[in-house]
Amino acid sequence: MTKSSAPWIAIGLCLLAAMLEGFDIASMGVAAPKMLPDLGLSRGEAGLAFSASPFGLFIGALMAGPFADRLGRKPVLLASVVVFGLFSLATAWVPNLDVLLLVRFLCGVGLGGAMPMLLAMSSELAGEKRKAVTVGLVTAGMPLGGALVSLLARGEAAQADWRLIFLVGGAAPIALAVLLTLFLPETKAKSADDVLTGDSLHALFGRERLATTASLWISFAAIGLVLHLLLNWLPSLLNSRGLAGPDIGGIMILFNVGGALGGLFSGWAIDRMGAKRPFLAIFTILMAVLFAMAGLSGVPAMALFGFAAGFLIMAGQFGLYALAPQHYGEKVRGVGVGAAVSAGRLGSVFGPIVGGTLLSLGASSGDVVMSTVPIVAVGGFAALALTVWGRKQ
Repeated sequence: MTKSSAPWIAIGLCLLAAMLEGFDIASMGVAAPKMLPDLGLSRGEAGLAFSASPFGLFIGALMAGPFADRLGRKPVLLASVVVFGLFSLATAWVPNLDVLLLVRFLCGVGLGGAMPMLLAMSSELAGEKRKAVTVGLVTAGMPLGGALVSLLARGEAAQADWRLIFLVGGAAPIALAVLLTLFLPETKAKSADDVLTGDSLHALFGRERLATTASLWISFAAIGLVLHLLLNWLPSLLNSRGLAGPDIGGIMILFNVGGALGGLFSGWAIDRMGAKRPFLAIFTILMAVLFAMAGLSGVPAMALFGFAAGFLIMAGQFGLYALAPQHYGEKVRGVGVGAAVSAGRLGSVFGPIVGGTLLSLGASSGDVVMSTVPIVAVGGFAALALTVWGRKQ
């Protein structure tokens, strides 16, 4: 391994880790049509099970920074990857709802700890001129991982036994942890400024910054809620419309591939046009796509609109990732961006619960999809408000 190639090998490993994180996050949704009846879960119980991992993501993301301060980023990343690998494996053998909730929560803690380390390390491993594109590439690994699990779910083996999805999703991170141990260098420790102090609290919530922080939190939470509602419930909603397992897997592949492309597109568009016009287009078209999806039937139409929904949702989320750091000064940037991302994680907890609650109350699959339209409207308004009234640095 040459010195010049070493950073790109490490970045490649970060990309693989992000893909495996995306694989696990999407695994519950693609396994659900077979898994839920096998475990005897009602739709309300399924909503809680789907939300256990996002709640763990929220907790893990909050814990990762303080542990990285003390132990370094590489040990925290390694521990996170091993934890979500082990508890993904454990998901294959859960006997009931209570154990499932615990296992998926602990899996989410590992997932939540991994992504902040991946983003920080990939940024620091890249050259100054390639930081944004490198972080975008690593982040795009998550929807690509979702596409991989959807591809696996289409196979006969996974159709016959949903447990295979979690066996693969658990074994792969543990194997990757060995490669990370051998080839991933440690990067610099987190800044001591990434601690909540009176100055940073003022930077987040002071009179001049309150609108900026509120807009970021609302937009992050709204897009996180919609994304995780669809990741977890869309396969089951498609199943309720009579679509077969392989067709559902194909649509979810397109949803996730669209997400990866949308995330890369939004970074390109915002760099060239600013955020206002791209956000206006992304959120407006996304509402129209979701409105249309609520009444669609048939594989070709659902495939097309599923791709479009994934593209636009991730374009919105990645655009917010790109925009958030611009609104906080260097000394409080870690706190500001971390808090915004945590708001998105918290929103993702409620997405599966909203879907499960609506279905338990007798809502149709179309009603569930339609419920996301006003949430997107709120998130889009907040994102546009950020571009108009938000104060940069």
